[in-house]
Formats: sequence, C-alpha cells, structure tokens
Amino acid sequence: MKTISRPSSVVALLLLLTSCNVVRMAEKNAAKEYRQAGMTEHTFASPEGPRHVWASASTGKPWLMVVHGVTGNCGQYASNAEALSEHFDLIAPDLIGHGLSTNTWSGNSVDQQVAHMRLILDSLGVHEPVYLVGNSYGGAISANFAEQHPDRTRLLVIYDGPANAYTHAVADSVARSLGAESILDFFEPTTLDERERNLNAILAKPRKIPRFALKQMGEAGVAHLPVYQGLLKDLVERDAQYANKRYMWSMPVYVIWGAEDRLIPLFVGERIMRINELPADHWIVIPNAGHVANMEVPNTFNSVLLKIFKPYVDLCPDPARLSEGACTAEFDPQCGCDGKTYPNKCMAWRAGVRVVKSGECK
Repeated sequence: MKTISRPSSVVALLLLLTSCNVVRMAEKNAAKEYRQAGMTEHTFASPEGPRHVWASASTGKPWLMVVHGVTGNCGQYASNAEALSEHFDLIAPDLIGHGLSTNTWSGNSVDQQVAHMRLILDSLGVHEPVYLVGNSYGGAISANFAEQHPDRTRLLVIYDGPANAYTHAVADSVARSLGAESILDFFEPTTLDERERNLNAILAKPRKIPRFALKQMGEAGVAHLPVYQGLLKDLVERDAQYANKRYMWSMPVYVIWGAEDRLIPLFVGERIMRINELPADHWIVIPNAGHVANMEVPNTFNSVLLKIFKPYVDLCPDPARLSEGACTAEFDPQCGCDGKTYPNKCMAWRAGVRVVKSGECK
C-alpha cells in the first residue's frame, strides 16, 4: 500500500479550527478529498426524504462501504479515501438523521438505518457483496446490516461499535465518567466547555479547541440535536434486544478498537468477540487511538484494514483484464498495483495487473 504523506486528520481538524468558518471549511475539505479519490456526490430522492452518499464510479475493484458514527457524517473517512481507493471502489453514506440524508424514520431505528443503507446500495446499482466497516453507532448498524443482508456483505469490520454489551446502564456510567449526567445528556451539550469535553472524549490525546470554533460547531449541529437524541434514545432503550445478542453472521467478522477509547471502552469489543465466538485473531487493538482511529492515526488504520482484507480479496491483480495477444511497443510507463512498472497499460493488463497510476512506480 502506498503511504499518503499528509497531516493526520486531527492535525487537519486543528488547522480548520483556526479558519473563519470551521464547519464550511471541513465540508469543503472532505469534498475535495473524496473527489481526489475519484468519488462523486449523490443524493437520491425517496418518499422519506433525501439519501445522501459519496461513491466511486465502478472500476471493477471490490466495493468497500464505510459507515460513520452518531453526530458525524460521511466526511469522517475523507482522509482515508485516497489510500483505500487504490484497492477498492468506495461508498460513504450519510446515515438517517445525519449530514444531508433524511431526518425521517419510525419504528426500530436500527432496522430503519439498515434499510437506508440497502436503498443506497440499490440506488447506486451495487448488488454484489460489499466489504463493510462501521464506526461507533455505525458499527452497531453495520453489524445488523450484515446479519439481515448476508448476500450483500462480503466481510464485516466492527470498529469501536456497540453491537453488544453497551447497555443503557453502561452507557450512562461511561457518560458520568466523562462529566455528563447520562449518555443522552452527554450528546446534548449546552455550553462551550461541554462541547470541548465531547470532542476530546473521542480522542486519545485531549486538545485545546478555540472557543469560537466550538461556538460555530454547536450552532451548526443544533438543528440535528432532536434527531440525534431520538436515534440514541431508541437504541439504548432496546439494549435488551442487542446487549447479549448472538448474531447470525455468515461472513468473516473482525472487531477493531482504539486502545484509548473512553467513549466505548475496550471491554465492549472484547464482549462482542466472546458473545459471538469470533476467532481470537479477528480482534485488533490500535495503539495511540481513541474512538476514531481513522482520524487520529489514518495511516495505521488504513494498514489495519488492508491487512484484514488481504486474505479475502486479491488487492492487486485484475483477472477481468487478463488476456492474450501482442501489445504495441508504445512506451507509456504505468505503475501496477504490484509495485512494478509496465511499459504501457496493455502490458500491465496482459499480466492481469491493475494500473494504479501513470508513470513509473517510485
């Protein structure tokens, strides 16, 4: 895998926090990162409202869907997109109640989010199984998507996600340890100090955040607070349904966790492993990371994912392009995904190798 040299997402966040409008700049930067990774923005109409997603055009690579957590949006994975897009066609949706997707739902919120993800895949025309990664609340949703739609899921990665064990009592206890009265209180900050507390709760190393930036982020998020609260309340009140559930997964499942996660502690991931009797080597702890490893240590996170995927998908050859016949002598060097330089695209394709960039491999 090529290492993309750039500031970490957390450093980038801190740089954004010194700009005139942190929310607008964050959105612009995420869009720029996704476009550089070859992704396009889509909004699909439905009776319930818009369903928003960034996605690659199909290139024949495997599909990877990455799902954000509560109060987040599809931009969470923007800094990972370029590296992951070398090996996968990507899908990054906004969940119901988040970003530019609809706020409308009823009944069981988990099932509604699962249906939302399926409808996005259908709208994109993606019907083959996807590799699925879900963080936090998105990890719980992804766990249920994989169970309900095994034909649409090739492999599942639960990433600091409360698929099991995170009962209402546990969530409230964690919230109190962070300075809030309850988990619902934690996710409804009313002061600048509480907003800073919440941001630092997801990081391994707390940072000082400018007050004006906290004010802007609070103003931008206030419209979504009622739906965040409704989704969270519905989830924690169904804890008996999910806390000790043995999922009927038929695909490989991995659980990865930030070693310093204070919002959803390590023991939750360990319980997911035990309850579902997952293989011991499917449990991976990421050092120097809190709740959002993909933002704090993006290169490490990308490497962990690709290491997980490697036994299940050939991350390099493209057999669909493997064919016989002579190629021209044209010299137009192309870098293959195997790290070798080929004289031209034809020579790479004859070898069944996917081209990752024009020019010689470095």
